[in-house]
Order: sequence, then C-alpha cells, then structure tokens
Amino acid sequence: MRISSYITKLDDLLHGGYIKPSTILIAGSCGTGKTNMCMQSLFNAAKQGENCAYISMPSESEDKILRALSSFSFYDEKLVKEKIKIFSISSDVVAKGDFAIFEYLNENILKHKISRVVIDTINILEDIESTFDERPFYTSELRSFVQNLFQEFDENGILLMATAEIPASNIHSSLWSYIFDTVIILDTEKEEHNTQRYLEIIKVRGSDFTMGKHQFMITDKGIVF
Repeated sequence: MRISSYITKLDDLLHGGYIKPSTILIAGSCGTGKTNMCMQSLFNAAKQGENCAYISMPSESEDKILRALSSFSFYDEKLVKEKIKIFSISSDVVAKGDFAIFEYLNENILKHKISRVVIDTINILEDIESTFDERPFYTSELRSFVQNLFQEFDENGILLMATAEIPASNIHSSLWSYIFDTVIILDTEKEEHNTQRYLEIIKVRGSDFTMGKHQFMITDKGIVF
C-alpha cells in the first residue's frame, strides 16, 4: 500500500509515495530540515483525517515544539487537539532501559489507532544503558531491540518516520541505515557564494526510486523542491 508523503514532488521521487506500513529514516546534520520535513508530512496527513503522533526524544515541551512550527503555513493548532498527539520521552525513561521505552510506546502509540508516527530523534536509543532485568544493555543488542520495536509498528499498520543526526558522509556505515526500510538524506552544499539544500534517497526496500541529489528550499510552506 502506498500513501502520500504530502510533500510536493517527493512522492514522484519515491515512485508513488511511502510504503505503508514501513519505517522511514530522515537523516542529516543539524539544521538540514529533518524535523520540518517530518512535521510537514504529519500535519498535512492529519488534515486528510489521519491520526498522527510526534514523539520527542530527548524530551522537549509541547509549547517549544509548537512554537517552532507556528511560522509554517501547514501548522494548524486545531489539529494538535484533534488529530496529532505530542509526546516527550524523557531521559529518565531511557535510563530505565529498553523495556521502559517499549512500554511507553506501547501505552501511548501502539494501543491506539495511530496511522503515522514521527520519532525525533532516534539516536537517543543509543544511550540505553540497562535492560528490563537491570543488567547492562550492550551495544550489540540495540539492533535486535529496534527491529523488534519496528515489527510492532508494522503489525499495527503504522508508518514510522524517524530523524537521526547522521552526516551524509557517514550514512552508509551507520547501523540505522541497515535497519530502516527507506533512507533519505538531507544535506547542504556550498555553490560559489550560496549554500544549497538537497535531498537524496539512499534506499527504498522493495521498490525503485529516483536516484540523485534533488535541490529544495525551506519556505513558509515547508520543504519545496
């Protein structure tokens, strides 16, 4: 099943939109537009009737999150009350380990009829230090934990988008690029006296896509190609 990203031209680059259910990684350095891209998709999907959720990791207040979005034309305060749930996973929950994170997501997301979810940022899961039985959580266990978590999203028919602070130069060696179904990189390049933003689709599991770097701008409408 294909659903729209609700970002003009991105659906064309993806040859029909996002595959649902699936996991989408939006990676890049700080300030490249990752959160803006995800929230543009989330708000426009909510306008079409989808029930959506935004999960901030590390924890940020809802006021701070919405204040940053209020300048965009896709933002609608009514949708936050009616169609978009906003959650913040604190460092305390992460410190309690993998089971605490799973229980939080299960209670707030998986038990409800949510269609589209954003996790911002997924990197914080690298900071898990303990398991539910209070033994050390080893780095080698992260992939298995995340894959099991993603399976729960998949079984509930949820499209999961997650941001990650990964520079474009490091994406091919990153653990996260192997775990996600779709990987999209946002980056910048200097061209003479200007700095140009671009988007590049790295992979889409089970589907073809348009390769190459695609220039975009961030305007009051969000990401525009």
